[in-house]
Amino acid sequence: MAKFARVRQITNKDNYVWLLLSLMLLFFGGAVAQQLGNETVNRIMGASLTAIILVAVWSLERGRFNLSSRIGITAIFIIIEGGEYLLNIYHLSTIQLVTMLVFVILTITICSRQVLLTGAVDGNKIVGAICIYFLMGMAWALAYLLVEFIFPGSIPSLGFEDWRSGFQEALYYSYITLTTVGYGDISPVQPIARYLTYMQAITGQFYVAIVVASLIGARMTTMEGASNSGAGTSRD
Repeated sequence: MAKFARVRQITNKDNYVWLLLSLMLLFFGGAVAQQLGNETVNRIMGASLTAIILVAVWSLERGRFNLSSRIGITAIFIIIEGGEYLLNIYHLSTIQLVTMLVFVILTITICSRQVLLTGAVDGNKIVGAICIYFLMGMAWALAYLLVEFIFPGSIPSLGFEDWRSGFQEALYYSYITLTTVGYGDISPVQPIARYLTYMQAITGQFYVAIVVASLIGARMTTMEGASNSGAGTSRD
């Protein structure tokens, strides 16, 4: 029993580290696959996105998802990915896009509650705040692809037959918008796409200015308090 408790404690201390590493691997692997022009990029991206979702499912706070819920979500994503791969049903790919968007938004909500609204700030929660930032970019990328699918021509550069072919382009556009760099090589031309674009730019600025700064400030305050407490005990 003590051994189980210890494993759980370690997981709660480094769960966001694993999630961040998985996201970085997804982004880099997708970029390499696209650079090499691999014909199986679509399959790789679909499988990679599913893997990241499953990492998120199993790395989130235990109290939010019990074991049966985690197993159920895992089974759903595996069935969708496996069914699309084996049966080559295009509509399953679209269902995969919608399901991933919904779950990424849910993951952001749960991570935000755990990172921002519970307990003292530690290194894992700061990494969690970074994960939320990356997940925000992923959510908007999926949203752009969905808008382009529903309203073709909204973002001409994302007009791929299969959304997975355009995921890297959507991801690039999303993070360029989130950081307000705005190179202009990809531009929205229809109202809903433009709305999502400026809302993302606004959200990105507020997140960095308020959330991340507050977490780091709280962490420094905690460390200073501990240091002052130790100094006071030493003098006594």
